[in-house]
Amino acid sequence: MLEIKNGAVFVADAHVNENRTEFLSFLELVNSGKIAATQLFLMGDIFDFLTGYGDYTAKFYAKYIDLIEQIALKIDVFYIEGNHDFRLKNLFKNVKIYEISKQPVSFFIIENNEKKSAQIAHGDNFLPFFSKYALLFLRLKWFLRFMNFLDILLDFKISKSILKALTKKKLDYKIKNFKAFISPKMRHYNADFVIEGHYHQGEIFDINEKFYINLPIFACEQSYFVVEYAHNKIKFAQKSLKGH
Repeated sequence: MLEIKNGAVFVADAHVNENRTEFLSFLELVNSGKIAATQLFLMGDIFDFLTGYGDYTAKFYAKYIDLIEQIALKIDVFYIEGNHDFRLKNLFKNVKIYEISKQPVSFFIIENNEKKSAQIAHGDNFLPFFSKYALLFLRLKWFLRFMNFLDILLDFKISKSILKALTKKKLDYKIKNFKAFISPKMRHYNADFVIEGHYHQGEIFDINEKFYINLPIFACEQSYFVVEYAHNKIKFAQKSLKGH
């Protein structure tokens, strides 16, 4: 089990497309060291649509993929796959990839000289039966290969259509009573710290004797969390790309 280090950077839901390119600036700052990161956690839905079995999307996002690979040669990069980016292992050689079947991923944190457990997931796990298996079907290798073959025959009209449609998706929303909404889900986790993306809320609270962190949506806020230790206490400090 790996440690979440002081200076670890967590970012989620950048939903990169042709209209949302700020994440490239973020990666360049991390790569140059202007954003000092000891580890980089990419918490899913970094891209609007990316799969390791899609020729068009791999080319469309090639700059980002190459830059993430460069960063992974310097620090550990953990990619927690989301519902918009999955089956990525054949796109990244140096990045540690965790597909949905491996989530939540277990780490540990040292606080007050005590080893505490942490579990990390994108957030689209523990879904109702139909939603769960519908998403799993879309991740099947044979289905993705078939759709890529069809996409090539159609001059990539399928991928282009998906990417265009997703530019219109509303991403900045607030979930009323978010703590109550999340509460039933906590029974699936067995850790002192639970860290998710997916919900776009950027909230932190104690719930059911667990410390819950939901990451802000980078796509709208250009915000991310940095782990900071002070006086043996851990803090998830929200930072903004706009400050650089």
